[in-house]
Amino acid sequence: MFGLSVALTTPFSQTGAIDDHLMVAHSKWVLQNGANSITLFGTTGEGTSISQVEKLKTLQTLIKEDILPSKINATVITSSLQNAILQCVEYHSLGVKRILIAPPFFFKDLSFEGLLSWYSAVFTACRSLKIQFILYNIPQLTMVAIKPELISALQSEFGSETIFGVKDSTGNLEGTLEFLKNKDLMVAVGDERTLADAMFHGASGAICGMSNVFPRELAEVIKTKTHNAMVNNMTNLIVNAPVTAGVKALLAIKSNEKSWMMVRQPLEVSPQAHQSLLRKSL
Repeated sequence: MFGLSVALTTPFSQTGAIDDHLMVAHSKWVLQNGANSITLFGTTGEGTSISQVEKLKTLQTLIKEDILPSKINATVITSSLQNAILQCVEYHSLGVKRILIAPPFFFKDLSFEGLLSWYSAVFTACRSLKIQFILYNIPQLTMVAIKPELISALQSEFGSETIFGVKDSTGNLEGTLEFLKNKDLMVAVGDERTLADAMFHGASGAICGMSNVFPRELAEVIKTKTHNAMVNNMTNLIVNAPVTAGVKALLAIKSNEKSWMMVRQPLEVSPQAHQSLLRKSL
């Protein structure tokens, strides 16, 4: 069972630098409160706004502070084939063996063959590293959908140990069920509202942003395959505004740590009206 991986949000100081102290403390807190792992530098983690130098420094800090590499998944989001390979190699050199990898996203209307070629080149270059890859399906942002037939083709070439899983962040349960037809694929969902139903149908867990705030509650959803009405309600409030800033605002309110409000450009801090709504709903 994959379980719960927190799509970790990234704390920033007033100067815009990553707050490594708060990052370490939060990572340890979620791992002590129901999470099986943390996933760094994804959408909730503002990964596309963080340099690779910063990512490696933060990752080194987490490991130095006794967070095991086996508890860490790193995210690769880039359209550059060479950058994707380099990032995978760098994360692996620090002991990270699972990588969430988004499709190349700048060019639109990519063909099946184009996507297959790009991913195949990454996996060929990293074959000797024994990395477990999780494909990141979030077409509402990348505008590139990961299809079950793409995963099947990649597994035929590289095997299910390498093409380990998919994170389906579409919020579309029917699409998740299509992935679940592949019994050699770990399927994790990114939308908390579909988690219970996905688990009932055989999903392996979640990589999700709301677990920054409610790790115990979402670990229980995974265990019991039962909806949590409070989490679903809060998720509905979050997705009706800029999501990443909303998750950080909710975490700031819940933890009474104002630093969590900070986001990096081009994002903006959650509006006061949305903060008030979240505060009243807790």
